[in-house]
Amino acid sequence: MTQPSFSREELIQRATLAPEDIVQINQCRGNSNQFGFAYQLGFVRLLNRFPAQKPLEIAPDLLLFIENQLNEDSAIIQQYEKRQQTISEHRLKIRDYLKKRDFTELETRLVKDFIFEEACRLARVDALFCQAKEFLREQGILEPASRLLLRITKEQRKLAQQHIFGKIIEAMPVGMVEKLEVLIDVPSGRVSDFQYLKEPAARPSSDAIVALTWLNNNYQRNLALYVKRCSADRLKLISSSRRYAALICFLKQTFHETIDQLIDTFDKLVGKICKHAENDLNKDLTSHRQVVQQALSMFQEMGQIILDESLKDKEIRSSLFKKVSKTALLAQLKDLEMWPGGKSGHMFEGVLKRFGYIRKFFPVFLEVLNFEENGCDDSLVDGISFIKGLGKDRERNLPETISTDFVPGRFHRWLYDAGSVSRRTFECALLLVIRDEIKAGNLCITHSKRFGRFDNFFIPTMKWEPMRESFFREAELPQNSKEAIAFLKSRLANSYDRFLETLPGNAYAKIEGDAWKLSIDPGENLGEKDAFNLTILKQWLSKNMRSIRLPELLIEVDNKLHFSKCFLAPTLQEGRPPEEICSLLISIMAYGCNIGPFTMARLTTGTSYEQIRRITDWQLTPENQKAALSVVVNAITDLDASRIWGDGTSSSSDGQRFYMPRKTLQQTYSPKLSDYALEFYSFVADNYAPFYSVPIECTERDAAFVLDGLLYNESDLISMEHYTDTHGYTEINFAAFAMLGRKFAPRIRGIQHQRLYRIDPTRSYDALDPMVTKKDHTINTDPIENDWNRMGHFYASLKTGHVTASVALKRLVSLSKKNHFYQANRELGRIFKTEFILEYLSKPSLRRRIRQGLLKGEQLHSLARQVFYGKRGKIYSRDLEEQMSTCSCLTLILACIIYWQAREIARVTSGGNQDAAGNDLDFSLLEHVSPIEWDNVVLYGEYVVDRNLIK
Repeated sequence: MTQPSFSREELIQRATLAPEDIVQINQCRGNSNQFGFAYQLGFVRLLNRFPAQKPLEIAPDLLLFIENQLNEDSAIIQQYEKRQQTISEHRLKIRDYLKKRDFTELETRLVKDFIFEEACRLARVDALFCQAKEFLREQGILEPASRLLLRITKEQRKLAQQHIFGKIIEAMPVGMVEKLEVLIDVPSGRVSDFQYLKEPAARPSSDAIVALTWLNNNYQRNLALYVKRCSADRLKLISSSRRYAALICFLKQTFHETIDQLIDTFDKLVGKICKHAENDLNKDLTSHRQVVQQALSMFQEMGQIILDESLKDKEIRSSLFKKVSKTALLAQLKDLEMWPGGKSGHMFEGVLKRFGYIRKFFPVFLEVLNFEENGCDDSLVDGISFIKGLGKDRERNLPETISTDFVPGRFHRWLYDAGSVSRRTFECALLLVIRDEIKAGNLCITHSKRFGRFDNFFIPTMKWEPMRESFFREAELPQNSKEAIAFLKSRLANSYDRFLETLPGNAYAKIEGDAWKLSIDPGENLGEKDAFNLTILKQWLSKNMRSIRLPELLIEVDNKLHFSKCFLAPTLQEGRPPEEICSLLISIMAYGCNIGPFTMARLTTGTSYEQIRRITDWQLTPENQKAALSVVVNAITDLDASRIWGDGTSSSSDGQRFYMPRKTLQQTYSPKLSDYALEFYSFVADNYAPFYSVPIECTERDAAFVLDGLLYNESDLISMEHYTDTHGYTEINFAAFAMLGRKFAPRIRGIQHQRLYRIDPTRSYDALDPMVTKKDHTINTDPIENDWNRMGHFYASLKTGHVTASVALKRLVSLSKKNHFYQANRELGRIFKTEFILEYLSKPSLRRRIRQGLLKGEQLHSLARQVFYGKRGKIYSRDLEEQMSTCSCLTLILACIIYWQAREIARVTSGGNQDAAGNDLDFSLLEHVSPIEWDNVVLYGEYVVDRNLIK
């Protein structure tokens, strides 16, 4: 039997003996009985079950922890395990004391019902098994044998699948089965229609899609991913009920995703058109530079004459024509009439010139999508319907009765042609307004995941109401909206008071008039002696740390942690077949090092290209990669060596860009690299553990993705303070972090130019009065009070995973500035932003933590650049899931390297604090030693030059 092991945090949290526990322990006779009782008590609190009795199941970590608390030698447990009757009596007493229930027939029914409900949402057995164990703990039910609970989990999962598949098939319309069979039919010498659907569909149709609103979206997504990994032939081998249900979910998910991709493509096309139009305008301005300069020169001369006080009003006209001839003035006006208020002075003229190109895609875009009004002008929806109705009609002008209220005033000069509404102007204006209104959330798209109604991002009210109290309590915020306003007012006032108290001695931030004057923080360089000792320490570590090749490192880490278990089928997890594990590690390196499966298969023996592709499709799934990464991250956190750098309660995130020459929808231009690129946005804890990463487009601001890593990583880390650079900062993020009970601490470029806000306009802010009494520096608390509950509802939806935080926050930030919910979030964010700025300017310790946190992220990126050496660091994969797999494999390799280096540092330093010459080493400087900075890991392959081949 494998011995249970626990982290220090788990032991402290659940196995620390309280005073009332000591009372129960002291009621036992004899030291061995007292120790045994305490051991069983801690064991139940940790695992929600009693240790096996014959022989007594031993957890060494727990024994040592109880030994330290009772100040009793743990060897005494050997006497205790001989007394089987006493052990049994203690079990009954502990069960009653902890108010636990045995796993009887009633409890079996309860857990079966729970697993069945969860199995309608989750597809993975291991996830259901973990949920079942947590349910038993919450209900106060002792866990049965693992095999029994696993068998119940598998049975209920199978019943749930049968229920789901049957319900889907019942809802299928007549003729659907035949259409699905045709879909996976592979004509001779051709590709099946099913294979084409794996690519983004051009023209989706909802007519043949079964309504699946009752089915959990996560379950749909799992079935859709399963189908995407299958070939048409493989689908034919599974049972018909599962095949049809999976295909229906695949079609529905593909339908939604295609709509979102269509809108993304539309947005990029419109952006491209506007960019070209702007370039045309700039070129025209450049080509007419001489005309503009002459006009400016003439304007200067005329202005001097008009402002000359010595001239009488009657003399001005004659004086002007003496300086500037009437002929020259007329010629100049003729040259300029196309610019200031003319048609050539606006980017829209360039859009109109591309009307022919717009007509190639705009009618199709309007035809395949259904638009819903959500705050936009009614004339916009009418205009969309009207253009849809015209179809391919080539009529140049539109009827005068058509409403043009949606057309912005800046486009009106182009609107009419010979007294009628110009169709070209109308459609081009419609194009731009649709793009803007979709972004603002005023125009919704039916069946879209990301561009539907904003209310779709909220969990059902019936689910929110029971969790409302606990949500606000965990965030340490009042539940009542009126109390919340009073709380925020008091909190902000206290922040101002603390800042003003420290202002006289603040050497970093000084106030000069109504502006800040910031100095440079004193350097964090070590003293001369410490710097010398640190150099000696690093040299000693470098000399004594082992060198190792990357494959051997991964094998060594896996032998210790068994993270490969997360990728293996349940039947292979216990045996750990070497061939499977080697092929798995080779596949991870193929993507994590950017070598690619084809090249990696040629560089290694025993693993073919087909094997790597199979492992990629069926084992390197996002869920498995997250689980494996969490195993390594938790192991890093449990190391004593890693606690020198941090305890895992703070973290930072930043993006790293890689060249991406392949033309895909995700390809965007990076001015920083002066080329097309893809960004890997990664998170690292203060103990150097990289716990999350995701690929994003370069044009997207990092800010929307900051919460993803904190909410959706599967490690035991709970980061309460998070650092980003300016790209990760928005006022909305301050509100989001506050509502989730965390602290947001960005490094804001030009922080001295940021506004400070106040709630109470009646109080004095002393030296800060010139800054906070300016216009628009007072918080409007009405939107916060009105939408306080709705904000809690929204952020609870993100926390529970009902909607991905990045998707929801991008929509929230893009909402119209007049939107009341946006205003509530913005005003709340401004309160916490002001609090942060005041703390940042007054606390050197906070500024130091931010710098150190972001520096760890930069060091991680430096290592990632070295590991990701294949194909010269360029990304060629077109598929988004393959890009995600590449990003996740890279992060997993980085985590393994950091874990190995931390253990290696611990191994070397455990031998004593003297070097070979007997000189003392200063181990207190280890906090300045990074597990990333070493070059003892050989990342590249081995080149063999065979002498026998030389002739």
